[in-house]
Amino acid sequence: MYNNQYNQQQQQMMRQQQMMQQQQQLQNQLMQWFNYVDKDRSGFIDSKELLLAFGQGGMNFSPETCSLLIRLFDTEQKGSVNFQQFFKMYNFINQMKVSFCNVDQDNSGNIDANELATALKYSGYTFPNNVIMTLCNKFGKKNVIYFDNWIALCAHLQRTRAVFQNYDTNRTGKITVDFNGLILISAYLK
Repeated sequence: MYNNQYNQQQQQMMRQQQMMQQQQQLQNQLMQWFNYVDKDRSGFIDSKELLLAFGQGGMNFSPETCSLLIRLFDTEQKGSVNFQQFFKMYNFINQMKVSFCNVDQDNSGNIDANELATALKYSGYTFPNNVIMTLCNKFGKKNVIYFDNWIALCAHLQRTRAVFQNYDTNRTGKITVDFNGLILISAYLK
């Protein structure tokens, strides 16, 4: 019994070490991408450089999606991200990729409105059909959402949630804004 517990502890420690090594390898790879596109060595990359960094990693995003991602992770509102923000962005994209791939069962690289509703549920959002259709039309092409559109949509929803939470100080799930507040919200989300 003691040997069995000892073996289990050893195996668990080995798994943890492997995970830490994999995480370190990923971080090193991402640092290479980041440094490759950070031509001025400022320690920050903008949306154009982000586009190149993702291209290095085989992730093809539109300039618009890269801009949305920069705005989501740029906490200082400089128009650029540092490596830690880039790393968080990469993890966010991978989390959203899991939701997308779970519903893209035919591996077509796109999802329809019904699959979009399911993917959003996996990502923590539940919307009525009229909102799903509006999002599908706004972020998709011919009622189809491709992975790039999906990431843009998720970045938009994350930013919208953050703004909403700033206004929902009582955490009721409802906010009241005047016209000036609406202008501020729309400017922030642009």
